[in-house]
Amino acid sequence: MAAKPTLEFFEGLKRYLELEEVKELDYIVISHAHFDHLPGSDQLALRTGASIIANGEAINRLRDAGVPDNQLIPVSGGERVPLFDKETLRKAAEGLIDRAPAPPTAPPTPHVKYATAAVHVWPSLHSLIPAVTPHDLPEEFDTAEKFTGEVSPFDCTLGITRLMQFGLFKMKEFIPEESMDPGTLAFANYVQDRQKHVMSHFDGGQLMYSFVADGKGILFNSHLGVYQGIAQSLTPKPSVAILGVGGRANLDGRPFQGSAAEFLVKQAKWLGEPTNIYFSLNDDSIIKPLRVDARGAKEMLERETRATAIDTQLGETYTLDI
Repeated sequence: MAAKPTLEFFEGLKRYLELEEVKELDYIVISHAHFDHLPGSDQLALRTGASIIANGEAINRLRDAGVPDNQLIPVSGGERVPLFDKETLRKAAEGLIDRAPAPPTAPPTPHVKYATAAVHVWPSLHSLIPAVTPHDLPEEFDTAEKFTGEVSPFDCTLGITRLMQFGLFKMKEFIPEESMDPGTLAFANYVQDRQKHVMSHFDGGQLMYSFVADGKGILFNSHLGVYQGIAQSLTPKPSVAILGVGGRANLDGRPFQGSAAEFLVKQAKWLGEPTNIYFSLNDDSIIKPLRVDARGAKEMLERETRATAIDTQLGETYTLDI
């Protein structure tokens, strides 16, 4: 299962895994449709037959890229999706096992009694970025840095959409190529090729995924944002959580007053203090912000909650033990 399948990325970044190296895949879950989360999932789905669970914006982009509808599962938050292995899906398609009730023209799916696990889909929030133009982006996100106040009463993810649509995606219109550093030029070229790199300036609605089996859960929330009420009411409480750590935290659609580390402590407590928390959205980049300093978040989480915080590193393999 792939959580962030952007293996096909812009030049200049060190590569750890090529798309062609992924041979077996059952499901891909997409948090949102931005350039660093969606590209590559279409190619993985077409080659491996994996099903993709994603919001409507991502699903539309994937359908346009040629991914067939029988591999696309559109969600918006609130859904509970049974998960099956490929052999079970094949048997249902061939009529060898009981099928789930379905509309007349729907592709056949197995009866839920054959599900090996489930994923509960919940609305979530994209982190906020303290920038209006690409020039304003910081060199680094420090999870110990406190953010207070707001630029306007309307600071929200609409600003992210506008920064993507009219800033990052159109850099060649206002920055001469000869003035771009190699990283900026590589990024500008990457986002121009929408045929190869499937993405949208609009996130389509951030989602988080709770994978459930035998009454235990693993939560994947890729960005530094959450609805408090959803986090508090989530059942089962996850024993393992994968949480985004970069940016300014987004709580209930409003800028969080405090540091990313402080926000993560609150989120961990709302989730029942998972035993292990793995950091997401902490990888290096060739455009600003270039890096995330997660030391403050790790230190505060381990001091104020029961969690062990893992500052994940690209190229490393992690076993999620629940």
